[in-house]
Amino acid sequence: MHPRRRGSALLGLATGLIVALLSSASANAQAWLPPKGEAWLSLGYGNLYHTKHYLGLADPDGTTEVDVGHSRVQSIGLQLGYGITNRLAMSVALPFVFGKYEGAFPHRVNGVISKLDDGNTHGTFQDYRINLAYQLFNGPIAVSPFATAIIPSHSYAYFGHAAAGKDLREYQLGFSAGGRLDRILTGSYAEITYSYAFVEEVKGIDLNLDRSNLGLVVGYFLTPSLAVRFLGSGYYTHGGVVFRTPGNLPPELFPYHDQIGKASAVNLGGGVSYVLSGSTEVGVSYLRSVYGRAGHKIDHGLSVGLSWSFSPAQIIRRTSPPRPERLEAPER
Repeated sequence: MHPRRRGSALLGLATGLIVALLSSASANAQAWLPPKGEAWLSLGYGNLYHTKHYLGLADPDGTTEVDVGHSRVQSIGLQLGYGITNRLAMSVALPFVFGKYEGAFPHRVNGVISKLDDGNTHGTFQDYRINLAYQLFNGPIAVSPFATAIIPSHSYAYFGHAAAGKDLREYQLGFSAGGRLDRILTGSYAEITYSYAFVEEVKGIDLNLDRSNLGLVVGYFLTPSLAVRFLGSGYYTHGGVVFRTPGNLPPELFPYHDQIGKASAVNLGGGVSYVLSGSTEVGVSYLRSVYGRAGHKIDHGLSVGLSWSFSPAQIIRRTSPPRPERLEAPER
């Protein structure tokens, strides 16, 4: 069985978590794709807790982060995928994100506290993620280029510590590459994902907001059904505006600081997954920020998920009653 079937599902399971805040390598991307006619349905729950913000520039004393209140952003993500051919697969995902801010530094508009930062929980659907991947190489070493469209499901609020997202369209081109590491350690494998995101311009502001995303998974099967893995993700904004804090921006740019900042981050963690049956898998993962600029620091990032693989054609055949045999008229 390919590592994809028992390995990379943890990233897919946590679609809501990764899509919501990590802005890292596509959660839909994977090096080993399903065969023709196989579909999968993943349901994931993510819980991110922040107590610090990364500064865009270090203070003279070297400080790189500041406490301006705590926020918790949770998400429920649903992903549906299908193997169109033995080399081509497509998936669609949409998370529902709800967040809450608690602190003495809420975002304000003309002196009025932003609704997102009023101390209550606010939820909304975030962005559609439509992914198309092609199996270029398959076997012990697999490579799958992919294209992903990220489209806001509606015009949602983005100005606030507890915002669901950035409300920007982006289009990603990238690849996932994976390989078995049995020569090093039997039952181990590694998978890396890179994508370049072409990001929508913000309100006519002439800025390059394109971003590079990177994801890494190194896994090991303790048993044929139980796997543990190391997880890493990161991103880097190639353009954007450099500022120490949003308060240093001109007033006309302040409402867009979360969208236009030259942000970057590195997150590390681990996970465990277990195959309940040949078609059902559960998993849990934990991530924490170890480096960042101009964004939230993830103090604790927890995700859990369930993934089910199935054949739509077989389900239709099982549920549809057989056609009655056609009776031929007797000969006269």
